[in-house]
Amino acid sequence: MAQAFTDISFEELEQLSARVEHAMTHKYSLTPEDSVLLIKALASLMSLHSGHVSDKVTLQKLRKLAGLVKSSETMQDLFGNNADKPPRNRSPKKPKPKITVEPEVIEHKHQTLKAGETCSECGKGKLATFSPATLLRVVGAVPFSAKLHKMEKFRCNACGAYFTAEVPDEVIADGDKGQRYGYSARTIMALNKFFAGSPYCRQESMQTFMGMSLSASTVFDQTEKVANCLKPVYDCLLKIASNAKSYYIDDTHNKILDKVPIEKPKRNNKNGKKQKRTGVYSSGIVAVLDDGKEIVLYQTNIGHAGEFIDELLAKRDESTPLPLVMSDALSHNKPSKVYSVSYCLCNSHGRRGFAEHINFYPEEMKKIL
Repeated sequence: MAQAFTDISFEELEQLSARVEHAMTHKYSLTPEDSVLLIKALASLMSLHSGHVSDKVTLQKLRKLAGLVKSSETMQDLFGNNADKPPRNRSPKKPKPKITVEPEVIEHKHQTLKAGETCSECGKGKLATFSPATLLRVVGAVPFSAKLHKMEKFRCNACGAYFTAEVPDEVIADGDKGQRYGYSARTIMALNKFFAGSPYCRQESMQTFMGMSLSASTVFDQTEKVANCLKPVYDCLLKIASNAKSYYIDDTHNKILDKVPIEKPKRNNKNGKKQKRTGVYSSGIVAVLDDGKEIVLYQTNIGHAGEFIDELLAKRDESTPLPLVMSDALSHNKPSKVYSVSYCLCNSHGRRGFAEHINFYPEEMKKIL
């Protein structure tokens, strides 16, 4: 029979704790109501404790979820100062490259004086150019702004011929003639959506707030043009990554609001049976090439990382040696049995499983860890 859990607010819990402490201090008896509440709380705790093994929820996990301990598996955090750990030779961290934008330099001439003039203070010396004073000012700007280019145009009053000024090369470099939204604007729209996480409707609201109307549908259309331009690059990366020497794969839960359940074939099922799938995941793959370079790929859909690596291995050349594939031990992260790979499991995930059982076997776990 399932144990019924008792809902109690934080304020009620504080009041109950105060009453119990007061009763213990003065050796009073608890009221029947408080006794019943305590018994229910203990029953809930016992039910949770007895079922933690079968439900794969250890006490250490519960402490992490409750915020009672740090979400870490290091020896120092698990055992404190009693951690007997061998020294580790850590490779020095590579410094992150700094991307800086040089400020625009604007020169301001003196309003009243010029070089070579007589000094107004002493009346004897001549003014010479000296190192300029500087003021660095960071200014804000509207994310998108419109520029109207007017090309001078002439018409012959005899033959009616027209002569129009050419558009500057820097303008053509940002988009073809007749293209309203430049490549730079499209790029910023895509970065705002997929890097900064700003939805299309929020970009519309921000632009309206800044005084320039830009509809969400327009932002979507222009972002789609960027995606279409990058599609050949993505396909090329998939082909190169399919022949990598090793892969690191994993996935995590995600959410697509309008995603509806779909029927997908069961993996490793020869009969071709299908099942309804609802789980949306972001699957990531790091493909390491022979020269050490890495290609990072990801996709978000109803599907696991194992299905993503299947798509990649389907493009692999048969003459290429077997790749090394590393992931955690979850079955849906493994490649399909159709593809031959050298498979290995993640040591960090395996170590975490031992770290979560330190409450039952502290000495044994300390040795293993």
